[in-house]
Amino acid sequence: MELLNKNIVITGASKGLGRELAIRLAQKNTNLILVARTKALLEQVQIKIKQLTGKKPLIIPCDISDENDVRRMAEVIKQKYDHVDVLINNAGIAICEIIENLSNEEMRKQFEINFFGLFYCTKELLALIKCSDSGYILNISSILSEVSFAETSVYSATKSALCALCEGLRCQFNKNKLKVGLFLPGPMHTSFQDNRKENALKAPDFLTLDPQKVAMIIEKMIRKRKKKLIMYRWIKLFMKMKQASV
Repeated sequence: MELLNKNIVITGASKGLGRELAIRLAQKNTNLILVARTKALLEQVQIKIKQLTGKKPLIIPCDISDENDVRRMAEVIKQKYDHVDVLINNAGIAICEIIENLSNEEMRKQFEINFFGLFYCTKELLALIKCSDSGYILNISSILSEVSFAETSVYSATKSALCALCEGLRCQFNKNKLKVGLFLPGPMHTSFQDNRKENALKAPDFLTLDPQKVAMIIEKMIRKRKKKLIMYRWIKLFMKMKQASV
């Protein structure tokens, strides 16, 4: 897929991997629609992109766990664009605790953002994506969808559910021009990793990925409209070994 003038929606675009993706893809002359909860952080990304490219991306503050807010977000996009070429479902949250220490609210919050939010965004934007000649839905999951630990059991469950939905969507559009991709990265040097509680499970530095490099890999994945990519398989193997030793 050539990225020039493609309409690309990125959720969770205000920080971390979403921010790096926005900055990278903006420099490929794309039309970006950036979605996140916090308007102030979105505006910071918008200013950064304007400085780099001279072009302001559309920003839409939205809580993707709220289906009505997602419906409003989709309407804003429809007013400006007649199609969406790429939807990157990147928004996510992790609360790493063993079951006894995890509140029901914290459990629900992870499912509401990591799974329900992705479902809402995909469903509301699907008609616009179908209008593209090269539609692509890229779902950002995690290696932890395939390797779970005591502290990540609920987070892993949300990402496993995401993967199952992705596989089903791929079957649905198997004979269609619309393609569905699944990306499973290891842990990254972002606030996602840094904001964990003091005693929470954290990945060692040698396992932690640079989000700028991850964004570069995702760009390549989008260009090829690739089905699935694990970054990296050796990280998954290492985590499997760690899991077996517990």
